[in-house]
Amino acid sequence: MFALACGFGPDMTKDRVERPPSPTPFVPEKPIADYMLDGDAAFSSGNFAEALNSYKRAFEIEQREQKLDEKQQKGLIVNLAMAYIRTGDTEHARLTLAYGLSKHYDYPNFHYTLACSHAADGDESNTLYRLRTAFNFRDKLPKGEKLADPLTDTCFESFSDSETFKKAVAEMKRAKPGQ
Repeated sequence: MFALACGFGPDMTKDRVERPPSPTPFVPEKPIADYMLDGDAAFSSGNFAEALNSYKRAFEIEQREQKLDEKQQKGLIVNLAMAYIRTGDTEHARLTLAYGLSKHYDYPNFHYTLACSHAADGDESNTLYRLRTAFNFRDKLPKGEKLADPLTDTCFESFSDSETFKKAVAEMKRAKPGQ
């Protein structure tokens, strides 16, 4: 019995299964920049379904290879989420934003866009919560960027008659960031 434990016995190396060949590497059909340009063109023309397709492909590439700089990556996530929202798919918008928040939790436009997704579902409470978070982080915006005004943004037009919404947004605008 002791002899078997010390390496004596039948040669088991010949019984091993061969390793499978490595999978074919992912090769996108075109560069990520092309998908971004296609998505931007479709988005600005109001064709959100087409923009969604282009942004989704760009997002797949970015998740695998991470070739975009931080500003481009954030822009892609916000635009993809907005394309989802504009096509009525708030669940995938939130999943996309959750990915973005896992990378840059203090980026206010992710919270703002999340507020847009809740507004699309008519959820005023979560909309205001996310807007407050966005306004609390507004000092983290890169130079030259600013948050849109929720009182004029079409994302929130369903709350345009809500006194609660108007009052809360006015308070957010007056409050200093980080409070």
